[in-house]
Amino acid sequence: MLQLNAVHFRYQKKNILKGVSFSVKEGEILVLIGTSGSGKTTLFRLITGLISPLQGSILIKGKVHQPQLTTYMRQEDLLLPWRTVLSNLLLGSELSSQEQKNARPEALKLLNRLGLAGYEEAYPHELSGGMRQRVSLARSLLQHRPLMLLDEPFASLDVIIREQLYSILKEIREQYKKTIVMVTHDFRDAISIADRILVLSGGKISGSYPINREIQENASLKEALMDQIRSNLAMGNCA
Repeated sequence: MLQLNAVHFRYQKKNILKGVSFSVKEGEILVLIGTSGSGKTTLFRLITGLISPLQGSILIKGKVHQPQLTTYMRQEDLLLPWRTVLSNLLLGSELSSQEQKNARPEALKLLNRLGLAGYEEAYPHELSGGMRQRVSLARSLLQHRPLMLLDEPFASLDVIIREQLYSILKEIREQYKKTIVMVTHDFRDAISIADRILVLSGGKISGSYPINREIQENASLKEALMDQIRSNLAMGNCA
């Protein structure tokens, strides 16, 4: 689905990415972990075509520059304040001339699944930060693009809602045939949701960790993996 080949990027004479290479299989949930300033958001901007690499290539389904196949959910929810929750969700179908009669039932179903039933006619300012984030996730899912980029999607959610969304996102991945690349600072989020974790450190991919159910359900294995990732990040920051 997604392939990065020796991608370099520099900003104001500072090397942000130094030959980053990795691939993501169709249907995979890949999580990128890195400290602030490590280039995670820069990678997302490169994948969506908002900026171009200095060197290297980025392929989506084997072709260069295909932003129409990508949905980018940012840390900020970017909901339109003058539109209700439901009309925010339906904006994409309006712009793409899809049948709104089909989009509306799907939007209502997603709101119910994300714990937002009853808030269809609410405005963004009437919602908590976590609720707005869930609306943003629903809007991204309704765009029906095969590659989703999620930038800290659980950052403003409490523990109970986060744990519910881990399983919901995995189910949605299957239902909507999504490939997901997620950025987070939270090791717990990464291990709970990922099929594989990549560590971005010192402008390079410094570690790759496959995740399975045994790791997710075994506290000692989970803690051991978090220690490995912390060590990896520390070494990269000292390099």
